[in-house]
Amino acid sequence: MPDIFFSIVIPTYNRAGYIRKTVESLLQQHDSAYEIIVVDDGSTDNTEEVLAHIKSDKVSYHKKANAERGAARNYGARLAKGTYINFFDSDDVAYPNHVGEARKAIISLNQPEVIHLGYDVKDPEGKLLRTVDAFPPTINDALINGNHLSCNAVFVRRDIAAQWPFSENRLLSASEDYALWLKLASRYDIHCWNVITSTVVNHELRSVLTINLEKFLQRMEILCQELKADDAFLKKYGSRWSTFRSYRDIYIALHLAMARYPKRKSIAYLWHAALLRPQVVLTRRFMAALKNVLV
Repeated sequence: MPDIFFSIVIPTYNRAGYIRKTVESLLQQHDSAYEIIVVDDGSTDNTEEVLAHIKSDKVSYHKKANAERGAARNYGARLAKGTYINFFDSDDVAYPNHVGEARKAIISLNQPEVIHLGYDVKDPEGKLLRTVDAFPPTINDALINGNHLSCNAVFVRRDIAAQWPFSENRLLSASEDYALWLKLASRYDIHCWNVITSTVVNHELRSVLTINLEKFLQRMEILCQELKADDAFLKKYGSRWSTFRSYRDIYIALHLAMARYPKRKSIAYLWHAALLRPQVVLTRRFMAALKNVLV
């Protein structure tokens, strides 16, 4: 059996109310060959105090000046000793099979560059909202239609993570993961292993209701700029650029509708999405966005 060790990097910022549960869930793994690297991105709450109560030599805590998630993840990756790195969010929860299933997948797939496991989504009370575990063997083609991946479920071989870090552009924060998945998908297969090993907790701090329109639209534009500057992305996905833009506009329309911005703004983006790729009007995503606009 290959000698595989895992580094679980947890970037965090002001998640004192969540992170203890996250770390403790990761400490319950059936597979013991892993470390947990918590990178505190300049928290102003009592995150450090909360983590001080966790006594495990598997956990290391590192506080740095705030520079957003991309920089925190990269910082943790540079500290990692593992063969593979898993970037886990500080408000989510792992099941005890998380590391073990990653090992099974990596051995079965002959130590690929990137794998993605299944996950579910729950509300803060633990009610199951949906499961995400029906991916094709590789998800590269589907990624152009939107970010279907959970950071918690992605494992990247350390040499690949070193070569392709997250963007540290603050203005891209919250989309830096999608940008990286597309860059990786332009170069390597992203293999899927459809076993659920983690939960995304859909709590109020993740709400889109407080979205800042100017920053949100700026982030969407910077995402496009990052990808258009990548030759490998253009070679693989350039012929489907209108598809990418169309789904991006649906994503914008949905978020503006959910945040209760004037309906005309969402309608304009849906109209543009349909002009770019008329087929999208038949998709569930388009209909979901339209439904939110009309309520």
